[in-house]
Amino acid sequence: MTSPHRSAARIQIGTTLRRMREEAGVPRERVGEVLHCTLTKVSNIENAISGIKQAELEKLLDLYGADDETREDLFALNSDAHRRRPKSKIGGPIPPWLRRILDVEAIATEALYSSFELIPAVLQTEYYTRALMAGVGLSGEVLEKNLYLRMERQALLTERQPPLKLWAVISEPAFRANIGGPEIMRDQLKHVLAMTELDNVVVQVMPQGAGAHALTGTTLTLFRLPNKMPSLVSVDTPFGDHFEDGVNHVEKAGRWFDHTRAKALGVEESRELLTRITEETG
Repeated sequence: MTSPHRSAARIQIGTTLRRMREEAGVPRERVGEVLHCTLTKVSNIENAISGIKQAELEKLLDLYGADDETREDLFALNSDAHRRRPKSKIGGPIPPWLRRILDVEAIATEALYSSFELIPAVLQTEYYTRALMAGVGLSGEVLEKNLYLRMERQALLTERQPPLKLWAVISEPAFRANIGGPEIMRDQLKHVLAMTELDNVVVQVMPQGAGAHALTGTTLTLFRLPNKMPSLVSVDTPFGDHFEDGVNHVEKAGRWFDHTRAKALGVEESRELLTRITEETG
């Protein structure tokens, strides 16, 4: 039997609704009562097998005590899931689109990451992240809230069972960027080296002078999801992450990542280079 199509928007809605239900302490049976539906349908909505009508979504957001910003974001996203219209971006201390990204990441089984200039969020230290956020103008309560969410993501590699599998290809300039100064950068490098000791974390370095590759200039994450959900590609932009779920785009991103990691240094060579950069930093 062919699996039903699950758009990027539908997956984000389902994962977000599941998180909100769990945070509110609402059992699935209560959701079934509110929507007048079976537990199977509740599960199908949260696993993106079934879509959700706007009226049903409104009932659940009322049940979970959602704020106005989250409501507006999910209503717009649900319209996109049904009609594929361009959706608006909503601002605020913690943008709803960012929460949706975290919800997708939280259920992912594997993340394939490539970047020329950034260490992935799940490998960042607090002070490295703080320096990055301050560099783009965040401060005060907004910075602290975003920092808290970023730090929570590290638990996916170490505390979740089973843990997230991460394969990251990061260009050498990212490790020489001096984000926050030599001391912060050195601690960040040590942290990456320590995390590569985990069985579920692989880091390869694309050395300077390696030339162009398939993902040059792109910060991209390919998420593999459970329950036969299709993979999603997240591309980092100045306006937030943009998800792609088209089969052709996902397959092409997978091929590009394979070509990129084949061109990078091997795992042990990468560790040796990172060790040298750490010793040189400061």
